Amino acid sequence: MSADEDRLSCPSAQPDMQDARIFGVIAGTPDEPRVAYLKKKAQVTPEMLEQLDGLDPTRVFRYAARCENGRCAQYEGGRCSLAQRIVTQLSPVVSDLPSCQIRDTCRWFVEEAGAACLRCPQVVTRVPSDQNALRAAAFKEDA
Repeated sequence: MSADEDRLSCPSAQPDMQDARIFGVIAGTPDEPRVAYLKKKAQVTPEMLEQLDGLDPTRVFRYAARCENGRCAQYEGGRCSLAQRIVTQLSPVVSDLPSCQIRDTCRWFVEEAGAACLRCPQVVTRVPSDQNALRAAAFKEDA
């Protein structure tokens, strides 16, 4: 793995992953969630998680963390298959690239360029059951 590859971030991470940090807050509505991107870095701390009072952190925040590459179920053929599915299966929800603090290390941006960014605000970790297009993009057919 190259040094550049080793520095890439997963923009669909879990809070317990290596180097996890919050880069967005889930806003919008339950039917149309949207990520509001943070302007400053926010580290995940036990105290922060305690303040959620039992709520699943992925229902409140979007996390980025070090990309796990081949250790991730979404990683296929040296690329993120989730990013590929998001770009091919979802329509853009913004017309300009969102202001995003992880873009320079984001695997999705490195692999799919701005096409991923235009769709990223609709991506949430806990996909509402009625969001069929997002669910289809999020889950591999053979999984």
